[in-house]
Amino acid sequence: MRRSRTGLAGAVAGIAALALCVHGSASGRASTEPWSALRTSSFGAAVTQGTTPAPAAAKKPTRLQRIVRGLVAARAPGALAFLRTAKAARNAAAGFASLQPRVQMRAADRFRVASVTKTFVATVVLQLAGEGKLGLDDPVERWLPGTVPNGSAITLRQLLNHTSGLFDYTDNPDAVSAALANLGREWTPRELLAYAFARPPLFAPGANWSYSNTNYVLLGLVIEAVTGKKVEQVLRDRLFEPLGLRSTSFPSGIAVEEPFAHGYLNQAGTLVDLAPILNPSWAWAAGQIVSTAADLTKYFSALLEGRLLPPALLAQMKSGSVVGGTYGLGLRITFTRCGRAFGHDGDFIGWRNVVWSSANGRRVAVVMVNVDATRLSWARLEAAATSAFCSG
Repeated sequence: MRRSRTGLAGAVAGIAALALCVHGSASGRASTEPWSALRTSSFGAAVTQGTTPAPAAAKKPTRLQRIVRGLVAARAPGALAFLRTAKAARNAAAGFASLQPRVQMRAADRFRVASVTKTFVATVVLQLAGEGKLGLDDPVERWLPGTVPNGSAITLRQLLNHTSGLFDYTDNPDAVSAALANLGREWTPRELLAYAFARPPLFAPGANWSYSNTNYVLLGLVIEAVTGKKVEQVLRDRLFEPLGLRSTSFPSGIAVEEPFAHGYLNQAGTLVDLAPILNPSWAWAAGQIVSTAADLTKYFSALLEGRLLPPALLAQMKSGSVVGGTYGLGLRITFTRCGRAFGHDGDFIGWRNVVWSSANGRRVAVVMVNVDATRLSWARLEAAATSAFCSG
């Protein structure tokens, strides 16, 4: 099964790598600053902690502290972990949020959470279904007439669970080349879709499963068509503000409010700072949200506790499709040593995270690192997230 992250992981890697070789700087695009020439020798292992700990020498490290220190020792610039249970919230952070200048990672740092955005978008679609404003089995043609080839045969449910068969626009080399021409460019959703529909579908709707960012760009447009509002406003009105997610946003443009963890791409031992050069509109409703670990755990807790959706719709969200198996309606499903878990992972190449929640939302864990998978493997990050989840 293809890992459930934005295809930006491959596309942006190609963009940044080629830009590094051809241009050597971000001049003329998103920033006038040159690419950072950051070597592995610039790393440190400074550790910050959540709560109010005793001096490090006087207290044995907690499980979360050991997890983040281990990720930094495995060559992540920085790492953080957050665990929310019914009784308490604990966190730990290690390493650096920025390497030039050096700024220690803090548990409250904002991250680009990439494909975790999909769970937020899916929640809104299911809320609209619960209110009778749309049906999950409506054809996409009903809401976006003339937009999607064969749109009368593709349902909103198939977009949600990645059984539509639509080609993922981030897998189209032409899209990568176009993004390379201007890393700071503001993309429109329909520009992204054009790269998806330039390629034939992978299979007939419902016949198989294939993760596709195209599906969630379309769902963002459906939300706008149904509500008459921009998707960022709908997310804010329905989720961010009611839940008090004060550090969560859907920002346009490159700048992000501090404190913000910079994301790094490993290029032959040189770490390239992506924060000043990449425009997140490349992901839009498939991955544009910025959030913190605390806010993510608060959101997933509310979702899985049943505070955001009627029970029947939450049950559908948590059920894998016949062909998808371990992917529901915007939720990943896994089985850990401490029980079944629901969540999502995200990859904006230099910002990666994994979120797991218990079925009842009473235990939610997030682990985040600010480097791509060539520097620290997904297996290592997944193992760290499971360890954090099972430590509660």
